[in-house]
Amino acid sequence: MTQVRASENRRIANHALMAHRFDWSAQGQRFLLVLLLLLFAIKAFVPAWSSLNTDFANYYLAARLYRQGYPLERVYDWVWFQRQWDHTGNEHRLVSYQPLTHFSALMVAPWALDPALKAKRIWLLLNLIFLLLIAILLARCTDLGWRRVLLLIFLAFFPLRSNFAYGQMHVLVLLLLTVAAFLYLKNRPFASGIALALAAALKIYPLLFGGLFLLRRQWRAAWGLLLGVAATALLSIQLFGIEACRVYVREVLPWALRSQTIDPYDVGWGSLSAMFLRLFVAEPELNPSPVAHLPWLYALLYPLTVSLILVAFLWAICCKAPDPERRNLEWASYLFLLMLLSSQPASYHLVALILPAVLITGYLLQRGRTTTAATLVVLYVLACGSYTRFCPSSPSGWKTVLCFPRLLFMLIYAGVLFSLLTDSLGKGQRNKIRSWSSAFALVAFLVLFGSGFTLQMRRFRGQFDNYCMRVLNEAGSALTAEPVVKADSMLFTALVPRFLPSIPDTYSVREFTHSSITSFAVGGDWFHPAVGKAADIAWAEMITKGKSRIVRFNPRLPVNGAADFEVEVEDAEQPVASADGEWLLFIREVQGRNSLWLRHLGNPGAGDRQIAEANYDVREAAFFPDDRIAFSSRHNGRFRLFAVDTDSGGIKEMPAPGCSARYPAASGDGEWLAFSCEQTGTWQLHAMNLRTRSQTQLTDADCNSVSPAWTSDSKSLIYASDCGRGLGLTALAKLSVVR
Repeated sequence: MTQVRASENRRIANHALMAHRFDWSAQGQRFLLVLLLLLFAIKAFVPAWSSLNTDFANYYLAARLYRQGYPLERVYDWVWFQRQWDHTGNEHRLVSYQPLTHFSALMVAPWALDPALKAKRIWLLLNLIFLLLIAILLARCTDLGWRRVLLLIFLAFFPLRSNFAYGQMHVLVLLLLTVAAFLYLKNRPFASGIALALAAALKIYPLLFGGLFLLRRQWRAAWGLLLGVAATALLSIQLFGIEACRVYVREVLPWALRSQTIDPYDVGWGSLSAMFLRLFVAEPELNPSPVAHLPWLYALLYPLTVSLILVAFLWAICCKAPDPERRNLEWASYLFLLMLLSSQPASYHLVALILPAVLITGYLLQRGRTTTAATLVVLYVLACGSYTRFCPSSPSGWKTVLCFPRLLFMLIYAGVLFSLLTDSLGKGQRNKIRSWSSAFALVAFLVLFGSGFTLQMRRFRGQFDNYCMRVLNEAGSALTAEPVVKADSMLFTALVPRFLPSIPDTYSVREFTHSSITSFAVGGDWFHPAVGKAADIAWAEMITKGKSRIVRFNPRLPVNGAADFEVEVEDAEQPVASADGEWLLFIREVQGRNSLWLRHLGNPGAGDRQIAEANYDVREAAFFPDDRIAFSSRHNGRFRLFAVDTDSGGIKEMPAPGCSARYPAASGDGEWLAFSCEQTGTWQLHAMNLRTRSQTQLTDADCNSVSPAWTSDSKSLIYASDCGRGLGLTALAKLSVVR
């Protein structure tokens, strides 16, 4: 007994000596911590306090709309969401709600009716409190002590700076993950699952902890997660409505799960998905110069890499029986794995790495593995770094790999972590692994890889067919939509990022001819062009504080100021002109629900006539050649097409099509009606013969094809498609209609 006790004392003394060699002096720790805190205050908190950046504007606007009673199913529409921001009168900037959950907006809802900058400052103060709570919990989870926990937190300087600058939600997500880890390590698995469900209501990836619970047969934690998700889903329906939840689950979430929200080719994501897409999948505007356009190679390499890493880590975590001494390491490793395999992790997402960094460092120092701990801390700092300056301005071909140093450091970190997980296995366990455990892992790998490859190939089917039919290609163009065709040109709405912080991104109306592109935008965002018979007259929606107005301008002349256009209609959106230029349709919005109005341009004194009340919630409208009107309206979660006689004003639902239909467009010869049908969460282009009511489906890829416009000969359609791009980030393409 005395020998055992002496041996244990020597082991503890050796570990303490090694920890002392690794550890900095107390004075050095204090100096570095003060330096990091000053750097954070000067470079992160103070700039964030004085400016309103895009991301917080996204949350703030959605929360404000919610507080004002707007339907939140429309927040995922790029143009509609931008219009609402412009109406607030805040500083002009680009906003988007892709692919955020509705609960993300709820977090700032209490201050959403305050001025935007004041609301952000309240949110920043709350984030400081969140960081303090995180530090308290992490200090209680490990033996590192306050000083080293704070050092590890603020060594993630760049992710924290991004999170505060943009007013992001990820510090709150980190707090919920830390609470879940604390409860898990304190043997309260059911409550841990509940905390993870709350985190998943803000960002989806904590939901994937359910896989770890199931493999570990931790049923109480799995039940907590399942019940928590069910409760948040019911609460979401209660708070936001079934239609808003349906749109998110059916039309947004699938795109998020397959890495196609925002710009999937952006090297700033630093992910495996972005790298393989950039190398092997071309897109004429967003990725014009890959190594080669080989989608099948992406479909092979990406699932292969993800499946290999995922199965290897799960095998290393689960091949050993549950061990209280390894729980910190296993939890941290799984969270790191989720961040490594995330398809679109921005810098601010990486604040989640703070939790595994603290848990793993504490685990290693407790066992005297100071060199390994120091190595992983260095890799953690490198993974949290900023490397935009090392990326070529226009990366192409194999040079693109230079833009992914963060991914390299994450992979090296993963390799060291994997060795830690397997080093703790005894000889008997290794022999056991060589038999049934390895066989099970191999089967799991083959199943995951095979299903991943199949799903990717199915996703790519038809995605690239419209490349050869693109109407125009402008490098870096984020969005082109709402086309309208003239005899010798085309007008459309466009968003082309300027990539300069001093110049805000602006939506503009543009005209495309065979030789040039002309832009029309003065004083803010311009949307939804309209044309009639006269070549020198066009209309567009111009956004002003509190409302939109329809302006008339001459597309043959430059628009440089207020003198170059005239206000046609106040408080009006989405103009549509009849073919003879005598009538103008437009929409007036009341709390997100649209009424349809008509103006006789030849007799302005007659006043505006309401065609459909706000309870129809009109989304799009079009003229037939005989001046009858077609419009789309949402009723009971389904869109229908209606026809209106201009003289009598009678509204009749069209007997066909039978699908949920939007974006009507009548051909100039009056024989065809084009529209988009929703099919399994995507919108597909259809054409219907108005005499026979026979329908032809024109597109079928796993992406959206919307906003059709007929060419002057009524034989072809120009439409907006996000195939091969991000959700809603459409490009214009042309296709012929078979008659």
